Amino acid sequence: MEPDKKEDNQPEAAQEATETGSASTIPSEMSTMVSLLASSVQGMQGSLGNAYQSMANQLKQSMEMTQTMSSMMELFLVSSLSSSVERDDRTDKPLLVLTTENKSQFPIPAITGKIRIGKDNNEERKFEVSHNSRAILLSSNMSTIKRGRKESKAMPDTIYRQPHEPTSEEPPQPSSIPSSNILLPGMRYVDVFELNLENFDEWIILVEASFRSPGTGKQLFKKHECCVYLIDQCAIEWKSDEETTEPVSGHIVRMTTTSLRQILKVPATKGIKVGMGLSLSPLQGKHKIQGSVSAISEDNQETDLSLCCEETMDGASYILERICMELNALGEVQNHARQNISV
Repeated sequence: MEPDKKEDNQPEAAQEATETGSASTIPSEMSTMVSLLASSVQGMQGSLGNAYQSMANQLKQSMEMTQTMSSMMELFLVSSLSSSVERDDRTDKPLLVLTTENKSQFPIPAITGKIRIGKDNNEERKFEVSHNSRAILLSSNMSTIKRGRKESKAMPDTIYRQPHEPTSEEPPQPSSIPSSNILLPGMRYVDVFELNLENFDEWIILVEASFRSPGTGKQLFKKHECCVYLIDQCAIEWKSDEETTEPVSGHIVRMTTTSLRQILKVPATKGIKVGMGLSLSPLQGKHKIQGSVSAISEDNQETDLSLCCEETMDGASYILERICMELNALGEVQNHARQNISV
């Protein structure tokens, strides 16, 4: 009977082993699914991360391109704003001519300007404004081109303002006022100022035109500077052809005939010859300078100008030396300019 019992238990043992084996395979399948899900999630995270990184790079590139285009536009507008500073030598009074023009195809909005007259303080390395020197507006003209025709009209005011020293009765005012002036393409302003300077000395004029960038709103500037020399503040008088002057003993300035005629305003009807006399009378001050043409080269291209001062004071000799230095420097500048034009 016992062998038969063993045979009856064998199917039950086999069934238990099968159930045990299937139960042990269930965790393995779940682990595989979890691993697959984890790898899928990691793949999605990597894809999303790459997508976000690509979007961030594209956004950064777009912002950099926008900033670059805005900077290029600002540089273009600043370079298209043509402003020049010139001295008018047609009169004995020191005159300043400011020309402001828009040479671009785009309007320049809300343009303003400042004029400052002063001197460089070399010790403190700064520009000191002279509040007793003024640029008085004589005329302001605006010209533009409409339908192929040039139109011009006189303006009641100028875009340029000057800083002034406030008093106790007057509240401080800004050096430039907000302006709604729009400089259209091809529009040009020409402003003429008479310089009322504090004293007879060399001065520096700083001119600044500014406007807001259409893209960033940042204030953009175009700056120039101009020197007012002692010779610009002198009344120049050439003696008549009948009056010949003996060469004076003093400082000798060698200049080209063209520079002599332009800088010292020799009348077009006068020929340059030895013995021609002139006098320089400062508009402010009492040191009168006398001069004469002492020599002319054989090819009539260069002249020697002798200058002396009637007074023997230290101030007079200093002014004479400064004027001689100015004539030499201005003559060299004009020579270089003519050489560049010929090239």
